[in-house]
Amino acid sequence: MAVFALGQALEMAVKIEENGAAFYRAARDKSGDPEIQELFADLEAREEAHRGVFEEMAKGVKPVPEPSRSDVGDYASFLEVALDHAVFSGPDKAVRMAEEAGDRAAVLRAAMGFEKDTMLFYYDLREMVDEKDREVITDIIREEKQHLHRLADMA
Repeated sequence: MAVFALGQALEMAVKIEENGAAFYRAARDKSGDPEIQELFADLEAREEAHRGVFEEMAKGVKPVPEPSRSDVGDYASFLEVALDHAVFSGPDKAVRMAEEAGDRAAVLRAAMGFEKDTMLFYYDLREMVDEKDREVITDIIREEKQHLHRLADMA
C-alpha cells in the first residue's frame, strides 16, 4: 500500500514550487547582478509554471482517505519531518534566506540547496506512491534537475 496517493504528492509538489518561486522572486529583487536577475526571473517563472501543471494534474486525481497513523509508519513520518525542515519549508523562510544571502555565491548555494532538497524529497516520494504514479514523480524530478544544472553553471 502506498503511503501517499498521487493527489497528496501533487499537493506537496505545489507547495514546494510555491516556496521556490518565492525564493527566486526575493533573490532576484535583492540582487544587483544582471545575470542572477535574469536566471532567477526565469526560474521563478518555471516554478510558477510547474505549480500550475501540478495543480492541473491534481484536478484529475480522485481524493483518497487519509491513511491511519499505523498504516503510515515511521518512513512517512520521516518524510514529513524532512519536508518541514527542508531548505525552504515555507515561503517566509524562502524569502528570509534570499534576503540574508550576502553575495552571488551565497544565493546560488541557497538555490542549489533548495533544488537538491526538492529532488531528494521527490525521490523518496516516488517510492511511496503507487507504481502507476511513479512516472509522474520522475517527470517532476527531471524538471528540478534542469534547474540545478542551470544554477551550477552559474556558480
